[in-house]
Amino acid sequence: MLRSVLLGALLAAPAMSQIILDTDSGFFGDDGVALTMLLRSNHAKDLIGITVVSGNVWSNDGVGYMKRTAKLLGKPKLPVLAGSASPLVHTPALRRRETGIEFDGAFGLPLPKTYPPAGGIDFLIRTIDANPHRVTILAIGPLTNLATALRNRPDIATKIESVVIMGGNVHAPGNASKAAEFNFWFDPEAAQLVLRSAIPKKLLFPLDVCNNAHLTKTLFDRVVDAKTPITDLYREDFGNRYPGFLKNPKAESFLWDELATAGLLNPKLVTRTESAWLDIDTNFGPRYGAVKLLDKSPIPETTPTTVVLDMDFPKVFESYLAALTVRQ
Repeated sequence: MLRSVLLGALLAAPAMSQIILDTDSGFFGDDGVALTMLLRSNHAKDLIGITVVSGNVWSNDGVGYMKRTAKLLGKPKLPVLAGSASPLVHTPALRRRETGIEFDGAFGLPLPKTYPPAGGIDFLIRTIDANPHRVTILAIGPLTNLATALRNRPDIATKIESVVIMGGNVHAPGNASKAAEFNFWFDPEAAQLVLRSAIPKKLLFPLDVCNNAHLTKTLFDRVVDAKTPITDLYREDFGNRYPGFLKNPKAESFLWDELATAGLLNPKLVTRTESAWLDIDTNFGPRYGAVKLLDKSPIPETTPTTVVLDMDFPKVFESYLAALTVRQ
């Protein structure tokens, strides 16, 4: 069984020395908000680079979206590097054999015709090597980049200070399928590798907590009323794309990547957690990508995962609005 734990060293620790944002950014969306929150926080200087993975869109498009957003936020020289172009095993061909999928991200888009230079994996490995126990990875997309780095260099696992992950569903139903959350469903084998790894601290923000952070038209209006270049992107994406507030004022979405970012920047916002050794179902079928408990006896080096189940949502939304509505 999962066991409840007090908020211990993982959550009480001071901010890490360096942050790498690992993202599957689309046009703007929750990934763009996450970057905005990072770069408008007291820890903006700690963000040393962005690695992009395929997920919401293919990574070649994600690189362009992240570079544009970073430039608007006054960081045109922040490294933005493409990582893995595709999942470890999952493919569009396999996706076509699956049924009951609510959202298939990049798998529903044409395959890229060109790819940017893929330096993201090397960047992860080099940075961790050069700064042992001083790098936190904020992973808000599929875990392909980190998993590939760990496959290439298994020894770096224990050199990572922590990984903060948005993904999975422990008690709640999935959103890509009934069984699985999108990030973990898109690359289940990568999620399994990371969760089974020896990374000392793993903090997971699953759908269980995200489903309680409702994004409504009222909140949308408060953001877009600021009328800045960032809120123009926000308006276009959340208003005309997903969830389409300008077309349907009754639409509703949730905070996903933003919760992981808020929890990283201010650990006191996390109010309830559980700890468990977690695994992923990688058997191709209805539960592909679902979280399950790990029998860790065959994998002694695996560390447990701290699962976030509740947060101080009023303060989360305060930080969300404060970051997005800054006029500069």
